Amino acid sequence: MSEQPIGLVTGGAGGIGRAIAARLGAGGHHVLIADVDGAAADRTAGEFDGSAIALDVTDSASVNRAVADILDRHGRIDVLVNCAGIHIQKLVVDLTDDDWDRIQSVNARGSFLTCRAVARPMMKAGQGRIVNIVTRLGFGNPYSAAYMASKSAVWGMTQTLAVELAAYGITVNAVAPGHVGPGTGMEQHFRDKADALGLTWEAFEAQVLRTIPVGRWCAPEDVAAAVAYVTSPEADFVTGELINVTGGFTGYGVAPPREAV
Repeated sequence: MSEQPIGLVTGGAGGIGRAIAARLGAGGHHVLIADVDGAAADRTAGEFDGSAIALDVTDSASVNRAVADILDRHGRIDVLVNCAGIHIQKLVVDLTDDDWDRIQSVNARGSFLTCRAVARPMMKAGQGRIVNIVTRLGFGNPYSAAYMASKSAVWGMTQTLAVELAAYGITVNAVAPGHVGPGTGMEQHFRDKADALGLTWEAFEAQVLRTIPVGRWCAPEDVAAAVAYVTSPEADFVTGELINVTGGFTGYGVAPPREAV
């Protein structure tokens, strides 16, 4: 059984998840990289002496089995970070039933299944940190209705879990990244949106940056720093909170053009 703290990061093979895993690893955790892409998880884990887990967060049996295996091998799970997520960019009128269900399944159901699986072991241990990666809530974001709905659900669950688990020494918080853009593996997401809006990349980027007072894109490392704080001993009294890592984001997304109906 390990004396080293154990951190489990879903969606940890790339982008924000990878940065979070690296930051936890640098802070002394043995990090378990859980990702639906097992090969990518292996590559990421090899970068900083972590362990890889091929995991489909939408599959309850798979999640429960993975958590049981972790407890058998390491005896503990100290930190869970739910970073696995997907985004299908469509207007509400163009979303299919399958689009909606797939997004809710990965983002909302996946976070629920992993939180439920680790909660009881953490309760028995009398300590733990759960962090759910959500998004900047309270603003409309065109082409993102299903995504925003799924992340709002996760935020609601986060607040409830924070109350339910507080007596066991477990904190539950959410971190909301800002616009994570060029050079991060998420750039294509924004390039696709620029195309949908009929804008050049330069024009789209200028509009986005005008909504961010700090004047730059969010980096995965910015998000990882917030996660490092809420999983640290210094955050023992922080629970049920939503930490926005957005550079002061103040605006709605760029509105889509009017089309003939």
